[in-house]
Amino acid sequence: MRSTNQLIYLIAISALSGCVTTNAIYLADGSVGHTISCDGRELSIETCFEKAAELCGANGFETVNHEGKSTGRTILKGSTDSNSGPFATRSILVRCNDQRPVPRY
Repeated sequence: MRSTNQLIYLIAISALSGCVTTNAIYLADGSVGHTISCDGRELSIETCFEKAAELCGANGFETVNHEGKSTGRTILKGSTDSNSGPFATRSILVRCNDQRPVPRY
C-alpha cells in the first residue's frame, strides 16, 4: 500500500511540473532534426538543451531554431478557469552533429 501511495505521489508531481516532448522530423536539406518542447512553469529552456544533449550524445548538436512564450498572467484566488495563470512554452529545433548534410560541390 505504501509503494502505491508513493507511485501516485510521483505521478502527481511529474504531471504538475510539466513535461518534455520530442519529435524527429526531416529538415529541408534532408537531414534529421528533433523538435523538443519543454512546456510548464517548472521547466526552463535549459531542460530542452539537456534533452538535446541526451538525444545527440557525444557528437553534440546544432540549434536550428528556438522560441518561447510566457503570458505572465496571475492566478486568481479560487479561480476554476483553466485559462487563468501563467503559461510558459519553450521549444527548440536541433540537428545532431552526426546528421549534418554533406556539402554538394
